[in-house]
Amino acid sequence: MAKKASSKREITRRDFVKMTGIAGMAAAATGIEGILVSRQAPVYAQERSLHFLLWKNFSPPADVEILRQGEEWGKQSKVKVKIEQINANDIPARAAAAIESKQGPDIIQFFHNWQNQYGNSLVDVTDICTGLESKYGGYIDYCKADAMLGGRFTAVPHTVVPNIYVVRASYMKAAGTTNWPKTWDELRREGKKWKAKGHPIGQTVGHTFGDAVDFTYPYLWSFGAAERDEKGKVVIASKETLEALKFFKVLWDDAMDPAGAGWDDSSNNRSFLSGAITATNNAPSIYLTASNQVILDEKGAPLVNDILHVPNPAGPAGVFHYHYSQQLAIPKYSNNVEAAKEFIGWLMEKDQFTKYLRRGQAYQAAALKVYMQDAMWDMFPALKPYRDHLLEGQHVGWRGSADANAARVVQNYVLIDMLANLATGKMTPEESLKWGEGQLKSIYGA
Repeated sequence: MAKKASSKREITRRDFVKMTGIAGMAAAATGIEGILVSRQAPVYAQERSLHFLLWKNFSPPADVEILRQGEEWGKQSKVKVKIEQINANDIPARAAAAIESKQGPDIIQFFHNWQNQYGNSLVDVTDICTGLESKYGGYIDYCKADAMLGGRFTAVPHTVVPNIYVVRASYMKAAGTTNWPKTWDELRREGKKWKAKGHPIGQTVGHTFGDAVDFTYPYLWSFGAAERDEKGKVVIASKETLEALKFFKVLWDDAMDPAGAGWDDSSNNRSFLSGAITATNNAPSIYLTASNQVILDEKGAPLVNDILHVPNPAGPAGVFHYHYSQQLAIPKYSNNVEAAKEFIGWLMEKDQFTKYLRRGQAYQAAALKVYMQDAMWDMFPALKPYRDHLLEGQHVGWRGSADANAARVVQNYVLIDMLANLATGKMTPEESLKWGEGQLKSIYGA
């Protein structure tokens, strides 16, 4: 007698796929069979990746080291690390486009307090920063201020590029100057002699990320000028600011190279190294270039032997410096937040960080104060004056906070343009002050 057929039909593989869908099948299946069904590798098999955007350093050995570190960490963490380096003046546009489109680098290097314009779009990295403070000690005050917004860290303070004056000693002596001027008025008087000898002061007031900001902000502060007060009110239209503008016009005409109005951050380096100027406000890059390339002076002697590093002159309110900070931020759009945090934390550990600073030849200092005692400064003794004046800086927006609006003032070059208006003869000091006040009020709304 024939066996009676079962009423329950066997479920075939095709039936199962139809019932549960490809996604369900992929989730239920294991091994190569599941991968073939879904046509997609399982998540756990996918390689993690990081895209890190930062500048092309003015000290090329630092670039070599950061690339090496990215490769080292990537191998040991099984993360594909892409480090992209671009001109620093191009970072703001790239960052803005990435934040707006919600796609782009997983880590972005910002200067000054640029990232605070995008505070709500950045990962809170307070845990990393407080952990570093607990382990290594505190940050330099202005580095911490630049990296914070609303009581939280929007970025991890990484490095700071110190800026003081770089001077040709022989040019000063040839013009009858025996000592570096201690005040702006002395600088104008002596600089007039240098200019008459064919070697003026070189200073940019152009739209460039570093040197223009490094000069303008401390210059105005030294006269007692500020864009805002402690309560956030715009106070630029003061007698102190007007005095600073009037004096700058005289200083520019008497002692400075008129070509500087349109310079970028490389222009004064080239001008100094070619023997065209006596002095310029700059980072250690001039000295390092002269040393690494063994540049000779007019007499055939090493140029480095004729270079002095000296502080800014004093104004009526005293001596001020501005050293721009650099910090690392993680956009919220990143799909690799944890990997980005791990990488930044690793970069900031002493073993990696000291190598980066030292191989950069003391071009950059650290945002953490403990590194002011690092052996790096003994390795490059001629650059110790940069360290010695490192704590004298302030944050942008001072005496107010380093908030989003203060960042916009920097990126819009408002204070720099107040001086540029005078250098180019576009406005009188009174007109430029009125213009600047209007620009600040439109940004700050106060």
